[in-house]
Amino acid sequence: MTNPNAEATTVPTTEQRLFALETMLQQLVLVLECEPQFSAQALGRWMDIARKHMRMHQAATPGELDALSALQRSVLTQ
Repeated sequence: MTNPNAEATTVPTTEQRLFALETMLQQLVLVLECEPQFSAQALGRWMDIARKHMRMHQAATPGELDALSALQRSVLTQ
């Protein structure tokens, strides 16, 4: 799993944090439906891939991606 710390550079806005929460929940549901051996590590790997694709296809702003990284770091490294 890559280090989501490397991407966070600014404090996300409330809207960016909400985007991150909604996106992570959507991805969690997808992984739960498709991954029989689900784990926090599996979700972390999936979120890394999802963020890369969102960045590549400009499906999220840099601030939204930073918020998603911060949420991933907060939730998956506890």
